[in-house]
Amino acid sequence: MSNDHEGSTAEHQPVTMRLDLKLSEKARPLFEQAAQFAHAKGLWVSMSSSINENAVAELILSARFPSDEAPSIYRLIGDEARQKVIHEMEFGRDQTKESQETQPTALNDMVIDTQLEHFFSKAFDLHLDYLTEKQHPPGFW
Repeated sequence: MSNDHEGSTAEHQPVTMRLDLKLSEKARPLFEQAAQFAHAKGLWVSMSSSINENAVAELILSARFPSDEAPSIYRLIGDEARQKVIHEMEFGRDQTKESQETQPTALNDMVIDTQLEHFFSKAFDLHLDYLTEKQHPPGFW
């Protein structure tokens, strides 16, 4: 018989919990920064997060101009079973979708910033100007 409270270090936590923590600790602040910037530019923005019964963690950013019929949605998904992070984007104006899979190790500021820039640029022709102040390696953009 095992005690569920013993040995509960990050090393022994399920991968989904680590991905959920990475989504919360790494991605959420970057999503919030982009959401605040977009809101200041006139977009309606909302965010949510969840973990479903299949232990798939999601961070969701939804944005639209007040005159848009449908929002554009960026879902960042941590999938334990597949050991993947999925960047899923739906663009409300033209009803197109994009999806890109990465390894959990690619869940970092540069990748997330790049994905957020792509999302807002394609969905709203909005560039996240504050990203130019960040020090990304030459040629990353």
